[in-house]
Amino acid sequence: MNLNLEAYVRDAKAIAEQRGVAWDVQLGPDGVAPKGMGWNLSLMAKASPPPTDWLNDFGTDRNTVEILTAEPPAGPVRNYTKKPLSRGWQDLIKAVVIDQLFVRKNTCSHVVCNVARPLRVLATCASSTDPSLLTVDDVAFSIEMARKVQASGKLADLIFGVVRSILDPNHLMDNGPLSPLLERDKKVHIRTSKFVKSVDDLRSDLEERKHSEKLPERRAFWELVRIVFTETPKSFLDLLRFAQAKTLILTGLRDGECALLPADWKRVREYFDVHDQPAGQSGGVSRSLMLRHFAEKQRVQGKDGIALFETVQHVPAVFEAVLESTLDQVVAATEPLRNTLRRQLETGRILTQFEKSELVRAAEIYTYLTGNPFIVGLPVEYRRKYVEAYQRDFNPAVFDDLRADQMKAIRDGKVLEIATYLYFRRLKGVPLRKANGACLDDNLEGRRTWSEIYLRVDEIEAYLKNAVLTKQSDRTPIRLSNGELSAWELLFLMPKRALSEGRNEGLCDVTRYCAVGRMDRQMTTHFLSAGKDQTLFSVYGQNDEDRQMTLRPHSLRHLQNTELFRLGIADTIITKRFNRRKVAQSYEYDHRSLAEELEQIELKPEVEARLGEKSATIARLIKSGKARGPIVDAFKRIQQAFVCNRSCADAE
Repeated sequence: MNLNLEAYVRDAKAIAEQRGVAWDVQLGPDGVAPKGMGWNLSLMAKASPPPTDWLNDFGTDRNTVEILTAEPPAGPVRNYTKKPLSRGWQDLIKAVVIDQLFVRKNTCSHVVCNVARPLRVLATCASSTDPSLLTVDDVAFSIEMARKVQASGKLADLIFGVVRSILDPNHLMDNGPLSPLLERDKKVHIRTSKFVKSVDDLRSDLEERKHSEKLPERRAFWELVRIVFTETPKSFLDLLRFAQAKTLILTGLRDGECALLPADWKRVREYFDVHDQPAGQSGGVSRSLMLRHFAEKQRVQGKDGIALFETVQHVPAVFEAVLESTLDQVVAATEPLRNTLRRQLETGRILTQFEKSELVRAAEIYTYLTGNPFIVGLPVEYRRKYVEAYQRDFNPAVFDDLRADQMKAIRDGKVLEIATYLYFRRLKGVPLRKANGACLDDNLEGRRTWSEIYLRVDEIEAYLKNAVLTKQSDRTPIRLSNGELSAWELLFLMPKRALSEGRNEGLCDVTRYCAVGRMDRQMTTHFLSAGKDQTLFSVYGQNDEDRQMTLRPHSLRHLQNTELFRLGIADTIITKRFNRRKVAQSYEYDHRSLAEELEQIELKPEVEARLGEKSATIARLIKSGKARGPIVDAFKRIQQAFVCNRSCADAE
């Protein structure tokens, strides 16, 4: 093994030991660790789940194996299967992950997707089980296979990036550095000269937007706008999804930033003139609304990559009313969940509405455990009345009236819902008690009168903590650059695994349910672009074609950035709005067509009138430097000579 590679792995093992990370991981025959046995990167980095990022695959890349099996490469016959990687490759992947996570302090999602995955693809395609013997042919072959695995070319770029930024600088390969030998091929794909562009990269006319694939598909965008601004949400979760979609459209935030908006989001700034009067009376702006949020990708090199930075974004006046009403409605709808989570964090308990030693009738505590407010079997019309009342404006006060009706029905001896019976029949490990606290005989058979059976609150809490881990509230605080933000202070809170809502005209009582979760970026992505799962398009689309649509949340950021450029907004303002450190980063999101770019170039009115439309367009192309060649050079020489002659004449 290469000496540098040995030292690199040895140092990573030392860091892992200091951090209490077990280096050896038990793997299955496919190279994947059993559930819960891999590396919990979120826990290792003290991140704020959800989501929880795991590194549990130390085997060959499954998609790459499928491509290699279907299209065997020329040369010696090799058997490609999903199996554990060699010890050397596993140690390299682990060492790189430790370095990225604890030394370079990158985010967990970056480590999993942009570092570990490309290394596994590289290991799958490599000709040697010793990573130090990697050759440029191995890397080139890996990049070729990656382009087949992922047509967009992103995975291929990641493999090249891993080689150039990790393997070569640390001198981990005997045959390195490898990236200079791949540089020629890489440049062909990133240069902007029209002579090396592929036919697909060239724009066919002035109206075609550059890299339009990064923008939302036009019909999908307008269908999303129609859905979130005209349709009525069918569930509490859809209310949150509608609000997130509106926020992404109006602000251009990243999906992760949108998911972590605080409940205290509103900031207002007032402006006055020199006479201490509202600036609006002097032709300015008297008041501006700002959106408080936590920006990603703001860290300084070497600092914590997980911590977020608090900042604000000014909301354009035309969007103020829509955004304010949307987020204020979410604040009101999620307030009961926020109160529940806050009490849980303050007390360390789950069912904070009751005393620990209190005996509670099983039928009454059912809603707190499941979220289902319908305990007693009543006519469908009764259920529909409350469902329609709640979904009209998602006012939590509806649940107080529903609860009062249900408690009265229980006291009157009404028969319980079948779902209530099934839940308690499956409730194992919690003693059933009489009203006086005495335990019931577990061996009793036959029909039980659950409305007369009681449960102790502390025993229920112990059961929830130990046996129902999926319904634990999300209590991990969000790490900020200047401290922490408690989970209950977030805006987009939701009932966690509340299965009653959306089934058989069901609801979830957010005022009583004990499991409170928070939405994360993965959920934001799924409800817009998950092909196999339900999306807003599949639920609210008007026809079959609409229901098949998808849209990437990040494309909305590209769209707003492009539209601001098109409207002539200064690049410095755009850069500030989107929390970027460099103006050049904003131009990566500029997808204007050539015609839209030329509109920003001004010609004197008399010159434009004299030239005509087509000649004026050519003049703008020359002025912007987008037209080159011998004719353009001759034109510039004539223009320069004319200017010199005119200056001499004026001097005489």
